[in-house]
Amino acid sequence: RRQKSEKPSKGFIKINFDATVGENRIGYGTIIRDDEGFVLGGGGGFIESRLSVEEAECVAFEESIKVACKLKIKEHVIFETDHVGLVNRLRNLATDVTIIDAQIKDCTAAFNNFKSA
Repeated sequence: RRQKSEKPSKGFIKINFDATVGENRIGYGTIIRDDEGFVLGGGGGFIESRLSVEEAECVAFEESIKVACKLKIKEHVIFETDHVGLVNRLRNLATDVTIIDAQIKDCTAAFNNFKSA
C-alpha cells in the first residue's frame, strides 16, 4: 500500500518522480503539484534499455526537471523520490565520483532554474 504524499509548504511546488525497471526497458513518471495539492502537470514514458534501478531513478529525475522547465516553473520546488540510494547520492555529491553521480550533478545544475530546490 502506497503512502499518501503530503502537500508541500505554502509557496512550494512538489515534484514527485519514480521509475520501474523491466527486463529490457524502464518506465518513469513525474507529477507536479502546488501547495494546495492541485496537479500542475506531469509526464512519463518508457525507454528500451537495460538499466539498474538507480540509473532508472536518475532518468526519472532528469525527466522531472525537463517537465518542470517546460511548464516554466520557477518557484521554490521540492523533489520527492522513494529511492533512498538516489537521496543519499544527492546528499554526498561532493565526495562521489561515479558515472551516475556525474548524471546527478548535471541534474542538480538545472536547479538554477528554480528559486530553490
